[in-house]
Amino acid sequence: MKKSKEKYMAIEKAESINFMMDEMWKWKMMEEKFDNMLKLYNYHEIHLPILQNRHLLQQGITAFMQKEEPEFISRQTLNINNQNNPENQLSLRPEGTISVLYRAASLYRKGDVFRYYYQGPMFHRSREGVAQESSQLGVELVGTSNILSENEIISLGIRLLNEVGFYDATLKLNSYGCENCRRQFFIDVKTELKTHSDRYCPDCLQELGANPFAATHCENEHCQHSLPPLLQMSNYLCAECKARFEQIKKMQANLGNIYKVDPYLTKNFAYYNGTVFDFVVKQQDNELVVGDGGRYDYLSERLTGRKIPAIGFHLDLDLIFQLMEERNLFLMFDNDFSVYIYAQSPELEMMVLQIAQELHSQNIITVLGTEEKPEDNLKQAQAHKCDLMITLREENIREGKLLLYNLEHNEQTYIPLNRLLDAVQLVRKTLKK
Repeated sequence: MKKSKEKYMAIEKAESINFMMDEMWKWKMMEEKFDNMLKLYNYHEIHLPILQNRHLLQQGITAFMQKEEPEFISRQTLNINNQNNPENQLSLRPEGTISVLYRAASLYRKGDVFRYYYQGPMFHRSREGVAQESSQLGVELVGTSNILSENEIISLGIRLLNEVGFYDATLKLNSYGCENCRRQFFIDVKTELKTHSDRYCPDCLQELGANPFAATHCENEHCQHSLPPLLQMSNYLCAECKARFEQIKKMQANLGNIYKVDPYLTKNFAYYNGTVFDFVVKQQDNELVVGDGGRYDYLSERLTGRKIPAIGFHLDLDLIFQLMEERNLFLMFDNDFSVYIYAQSPELEMMVLQIAQELHSQNIITVLGTEEKPEDNLKQAQAHKCDLMITLREENIREGKLLLYNLEHNEQTYIPLNRLLDAVQLVRKTLKK
């Protein structure tokens, strides 16, 4: 219970982030790191609609719940009603898995395997009814139930977190079993809630009755909050599911990914089966869940009529960004080589533009100075964290040279005009940018 509350509070804080111009490079850098790693794993970016058919969405969200469309689930989506056609209701997307499955099912032929990822805003209401927006990265591997797919997707999540500096990222693992071994589990859960209803508050009775794997976030001191220890899915796994889960753990250990089995691992969507997992990083003495996922082999058949096994996860980008800021992780990536260029007379401003264009052809970032005084331009170059400053003076240009100031080493030198690019590249290589 404590872990869930801390995660919820951390996400609430992360969702309040507003990005200014000087922060956007950080967000873009984080996205680029993820994009490059996903490309290495052969995942392809797709764009999902923000407005979604409410009926189809609710079918997916409530799939496999033990009660038909529980009210507390419906309250969590942000709905848009078409006044001209009350039956045509739309919702702002709360997640991406359902859209991906509908898309994959329209293309799927036996043997196909799709590797997709998507980024963007997700929308929902908090338990207090407050409308919220958060940014997510979603990754889906659709079309295979091979055990390698689970290890691929789990390891990919760890690699993504490592890529942005979370080398302490670890896993929490659990198994929700297959349809056969879950059948008796659901019967026993129903019996527990009916026999001992006095131990639970009305909200927990409703939520656990709909999805025994859910986190209730209950703070009622007279409520048991969660199912008793004997009602753990691990106690109901069939021999095949046990063997598969043991193999998953063994492969993750061989890959060097640190994990621990958490029999209380929760998922608020009931469509998961088999292996489920959380991605965890440390924050002081706390553990924060920065993403999670699992298998959902039965969901496609329920929604589309086509049996397509799948597994996926999402990362909470707002929370990851916040933690990267707190850990100063962006500093390790803030190493783009840049050059400040300014002219001491208006007649040389065209040459400034020509030099900038030449540097751009070599993918070198430039900042053009607009200050009148040399000392003010130096301050601007330092404020922009530039590595070099090029000064154009009329007397130097007449002699065919430029003043090159190495801001990193506090050294000045004159270089021939026709050797400018070579000199800049040499400094760039020396600084190992």
